[in-house]
Amino acid sequence: MSAVSASARRAAAIALVPTAVATALALVVLRVHFQPPSLSRYVESTGGGDSDGAGGVTLAPVSLQPDGRFEMELRPTAPVRGAVGARGFLLNGDDVRPWDPPLSVSIDGIVRVVGPVERLFAGIPTGTWDVAIAVGRPEFLPTAPNDVVQARDHGREGSGWQLLIKRIRLGGSSSRAP
Repeated sequence: MSAVSASARRAAAIALVPTAVATALALVVLRVHFQPPSLSRYVESTGGGDSDGAGGVTLAPVSLQPDGRFEMELRPTAPVRGAVGARGFLLNGDDVRPWDPPLSVSIDGIVRVVGPVERLFAGIPTGTWDVAIAVGRPEFLPTAPNDVVQARDHGREGSGWQLLIKRIRLGGSSSRAP
């Protein structure tokens, strides 16, 4: 009797494997349908620089003073479906620093970072920096500094995230107002 129940358990387990595989495939198809891995192109919608968005770098640095305010707003060029996340970095040449500003992402996919310069850039030396915001599906956002440098240097779109960059000058002067 125990041999019969052991073989019956084996048969039940074998029958469950195709069911589990079919369920997993169905979930993946539904996920991709309701939240495709790629997003529409993002552009910066705040003034104070000549950025071409999606990997573009502001041509002239925006001068920021310690008592000033920093604002960056990134908007999708088409409606977004599904979750959108953002992660910040500061770049100076090949030096990449993780940056944790108060990023907000609206239900429409609009990403904003706003705050006082002295708080947002506390501990960052004066000089020219690239503020880089990676926008995309939360599970695809970069964490490795090398990924951010490659995206800056070669552009990155359509792979679940994109990098938008705004060049700033901390504590210096510029021909542009913040």
